[in-house]
Amino acid sequence: MLDRLGQLAGGAAVGAPTEPTISEKLPQQSYNVKLSGKDITAPHIQLSHGRKEMRGRVFDAVTVLSFKEDKVTGNIGGGAVNVKAWKEGDTLKAEGGFGGSPAEVTYSPKELTVYLRSCTYRLKSAEEPGTYVGRRSCDRVFERDTVVQLPEALKELSPAEQAAVLLLSL
Repeated sequence: MLDRLGQLAGGAAVGAPTEPTISEKLPQQSYNVKLSGKDITAPHIQLSHGRKEMRGRVFDAVTVLSFKEDKVTGNIGGGAVNVKAWKEGDTLKAEGGFGGSPAEVTYSPKELTVYLRSCTYRLKSAEEPGTYVGRRSCDRVFERDTVVQLPEALKELSPAEQAAVLLLSL
């Protein structure tokens, strides 16, 4: 999976500007999730992958995720992962359980809506391609909008892989 991301980025080294990165600017913090070669890294994620699976740590919990056609299964710590993902035209849809919490994803060129851990992201496409801006239900009313930037390389992954990367990143 992530080999494809590394190839799409031209085999870029860690930290290179062409490296596929998911950027998230929340009201109280900001971070990047780097998708490089065989690794997904962020302050809360240290994962690498083999054939059709990811292994490592997420929020300090041992994590194993397996990909089969339109499903992601496995665990994040003691929380089960069982997500079904599919495409409807240019829209990714996913639903199931992720790390022991209900999860839903809708990702299209016009919107990014994610429900996870009792928080719903309702983001709309901004002028810049791959940028989504809006509110999260878990933020206070007076806080600034959330901004998520997604790399074009994310679209090259299978629906199950896209759903897993989005749910891990957000």
